[in-house]
Amino acid sequence: MNGEIFIPLNNTRSEIWIKPTLDTLENQKEYHFKIRVSSEFTISQFLFEKGLAVQTDSVLIITANSSKSNDIDTATLRVIVTSIRGSRIYLFQKRFIVHVPEKSFPVINHPKTNVILLNDKTRLDRNEEYGKKLFLESQPFFTMYDNEVSMKKMDVTGVTVAFMKKESRQFVSKGDTMTIEALKEMKKIKKSTPVYIRVDALLGRSRKAIWERVIVYPD
Repeated sequence: MNGEIFIPLNNTRSEIWIKPTLDTLENQKEYHFKIRVSSEFTISQFLFEKGLAVQTDSVLIITANSSKSNDIDTATLRVIVTSIRGSRIYLFQKRFIVHVPEKSFPVINHPKTNVILLNDKTRLDRNEEYGKKLFLESQPFFTMYDNEVSMKKMDVTGVTVAFMKKESRQFVSKGDTMTIEALKEMKKIKKSTPVYIRVDALLGRSRKAIWERVIVYPD
């Protein structure tokens, strides 16, 4: 138990009294309180702004759930109390400060779709530079994922490689690897060279064909 909640029932309608004193809550952490109320009254409902309040017998569990990040927020616990005879209704409240730590994994507002990875570990981004050894070592292969949030793996059905100086010729593979001819051309790179890579893939019945333009430089 984190403490005890006492709901004073008098004409002054004081706020909820908590023992020991607790004014600050950690976001998304559960707090457990024993509930004390006069036998002449009953608690009808707990309401917790920006969070959850659950009563189980004589125990109240509250959990703050602020949408802020790395900031301070406020939240109010409200209690509706009625007399046993139902003739009197009271509303009590307690205001808390909520401490919200920085999120370890921030939400990606605009996730990249059709993510292409080399050897299932190096992401290929448009116009970024990569050393040619990356494409030549350990029989490189390509993978594709639907987006960087859900990361559903797609079935790669083909890889096409085209070099800027050889636009009339494309090296087409029917699997998830480059052709031997494409690897030979990659080995010949002596200076930073634009390389166009197309990956064809399936996700269920959906077909995707994505071109990426990368800059390959000699290591």
